[in-house]
Amino acid sequence: MKKELSLKSTLALHAYSLLWLLLSPVIACYLLYRSLRQPAYRKHWFERFALKLPNFRQEPLEHLPDGPIWVHAVSLGETRAASSLLAAIAQRYPKHRLLLTHGTPTGRQAGKDLLASLDLPQGQSLQLYLPYDNIWAVSRFFDHYQPKIGIIIETEVWPTLMSQVRKHDIRMMLVSARLSEKSLSKAFRSKILIKPALAAFDKILCQTDSDRVRIKTLVPDVVCSVVGNLKFDVALDESLLSMGKVWRMKADSDRCMPSESGSEAKPPRWVVAASTRDAEEALLIDQWLNLTTAEREDLVLVLVPRHPQRFDQVAQYLDRFCNGSWTRRSDTMFPAMNSRVQLVLGDSMGEMSAWYALADIVIMGGSLIDTGSQNLIEACSAGKPVVLGPSIYNFQQAAEQAIAEAAAIQTDSSQVLSIALELVRNEQRCLSMGERAKHFVAVHQGATKRVVDAMSDLIKP
Repeated sequence: MKKELSLKSTLALHAYSLLWLLLSPVIACYLLYRSLRQPAYRKHWFERFALKLPNFRQEPLEHLPDGPIWVHAVSLGETRAASSLLAAIAQRYPKHRLLLTHGTPTGRQAGKDLLASLDLPQGQSLQLYLPYDNIWAVSRFFDHYQPKIGIIIETEVWPTLMSQVRKHDIRMMLVSARLSEKSLSKAFRSKILIKPALAAFDKILCQTDSDRVRIKTLVPDVVCSVVGNLKFDVALDESLLSMGKVWRMKADSDRCMPSESGSEAKPPRWVVAASTRDAEEALLIDQWLNLTTAEREDLVLVLVPRHPQRFDQVAQYLDRFCNGSWTRRSDTMFPAMNSRVQLVLGDSMGEMSAWYALADIVIMGGSLIDTGSQNLIEACSAGKPVVLGPSIYNFQQAAEQAIAEAAAIQTDSSQVLSIALELVRNEQRCLSMGERAKHFVAVHQGATKRVVDAMSDLIKP
């Protein structure tokens, strides 16, 4: 039985929700600002404010149970993590509708592709943005869709949303949950809102025991267990892996064309900096420029920014400092490139698996500055050694396990490129680390089955 909110928490919650409502004009201006670089932010505003909510299309001939299974995956990373779970839910509960919500355009696009891959009957799935966290919008969302169970991926815990869960009698799970020490400190500062929000979950299924301990420190009475990280169960797209291998073969072939003297160059080694964040590209390019001509001769550095709105910014930086020695994925000639090209800008979305297939070694973005690292698990799944900077709090246990199992190496931000080059030139060690990376992923799989099993007492088939 979920405890009723205290008067103090209730008042704080109403003040919080009212603030969201009053800030609606500011939020609208923010969406317009974001849309300058990402036009997708101009779409589906009515959903974000629950002013107009789409309906499921006409249901299939076979009767569907009342109330959909609702899954919330806020952005691209969470949506990718949810892919194996959504497939398992569709298989375990084939007669239930599936409601998938997001918070960003990149997550929404990934979700659209994911739902299409599930090949569900028409009318059995629906996708939209989760409304902003004010009482009116959230209540309207729940009244409209009436989900019987809600599953939130990783860290999206909203106070008003969870208070309305209580009122609408929705069974809730937080899965692949994580809480870093840094996030725990922030949670304690807003404990009056966060504690009752976490307490409203029927089950919290954590990535690691450290996450469980931190959550229990904040909310001792919550039902909390460890099931592992859904990201270990995500299968890489085979067509993208094949595409990356074709890119590599074509690019290597062009660069190894015989010179006028008849000599052939050796195929270069490829270092892929994946999902880089603001300032990391400049840091890596500076390190690249400090290498000698001989050190750069047989290497290609690929920069793949995490956010598409930054593609042009990175291109301008490359033009300024590396003019004539770089190309980009969007170039019509790609992957053809001559021997002068030593840097590549990966200005495409949804092709990270292809870049991993092309790579000899991966530098993981988000770890060079204080943003906690991006997902190293996919790179390891592709069998690639990973170089990490000092900031890994978003993937603390996975990163530490990968390092302990010699699938990854951690170093100072100023040394990441030199360490990557040292490893990539040691072919035997590089291949060994790649094999260890695949093994590291394989032994940590299984979270999806444990999550679906945990749903069994909250929902009827």
